[in-house]
Amino acid sequence: MKSPADGTPLPDRRWLERLAAVPGLGAPPEGMSEEECWSPKPCEPADWSDLLVADRYEHFEMPPGCPRFRVPHAPRAPWQSEAQYEADRRSTEQFYFALSICLGIAQQAATVVGLHRSCPRNPCRRAGQCVSRRAEDDWTVFPGPMLPPCCNDRARTELVRHMVNVKLEQIREERGGEEP
Repeated sequence: MKSPADGTPLPDRRWLERLAAVPGLGAPPEGMSEEECWSPKPCEPADWSDLLVADRYEHFEMPPGCPRFRVPHAPRAPWQSEAQYEADRRSTEQFYFALSICLGIAQQAATVVGLHRSCPRNPCRRAGQCVSRRAEDDWTVFPGPMLPPCCNDRARTELVRHMVNVKLEQIREERGGEEP
């Protein structure tokens, strides 16, 4: 079925309309300027030495070209059964898989709207697309490691977060409600 106005199929038109309605994030926390809110703070790298860090995903298939977060698994606790430990590992892997998917979509969204052209990181400008990422354990600046470093002010972050949320909603709908 086609939309009479411009020939865009109605399901596609609905997603385009959703993309056009970018919500606002609101004001920064009280007592904090917008610059303070969006400026990276010194990040103390996490100590992953006591963890079993996996570079591959056992329970989820990563789409080709999608950035990957390493999965830090805690050692099995003495009180955990094998089933509990496996459930914990799967849950941890699912969290980092979701971060990877969000970052991959965010990098595509940042490229579509041209944020890579003024990215603070040189590789994006050289590649002609968003390819940079924050340190995977750097939660010192909003929104954390699941958005690229070019999301460094309110307007850019609002736009890319909105695009990611619309895409995730579209994927969920296509899968019949199942999480991506």
